[in-house]
Amino acid sequence: MPRPIRIACATESGRLIDGHFGSCRAFAIWDVGPDDITFIEARSTLEADESADRNRARAELIQDCQITYVQEIGGPAAAKVVRAGVHPLRVAPGTSMHAMLERLQQALRKPPAWLARVMGIEAASLARYRLHIEQAEEG
Repeated sequence: MPRPIRIACATESGRLIDGHFGSCRAFAIWDVGPDDITFIEARSTLEADESADRNRARAELIQDCQITYVQEIGGPAAAKVVRAGVHPLRVAPGTSMHAMLERLQQALRKPPAWLARVMGIEAASLARYRLHIEQAEEG
């Protein structure tokens, strides 16, 4: 199984994914693997907010993550996050951080195509297409 993926959760409370990307007080950083969920640290956004380009500084703050969960994110900010190599995902207001991470953990066992790409592996659902392409190229 691949190594855990790193997740950033925009938070105000520390328990919920209740932050807007551009205004949350912190990102809770987690490593999520198929067998465990590990809290890494809380990263304050105070220094990023002093930057001339706050959204770029916030994206750089979480650039070691593969996914960020946010309550809201604007289009320009989302583009900067994607450029930093992070996949932004919006969640409903009041979403429990732990419940969302547990759902992600379950999805790691048989990831959909988008998550497999984030993980750096081939999705099982796409493997059959690769086989068809290889056969067509041989024949």
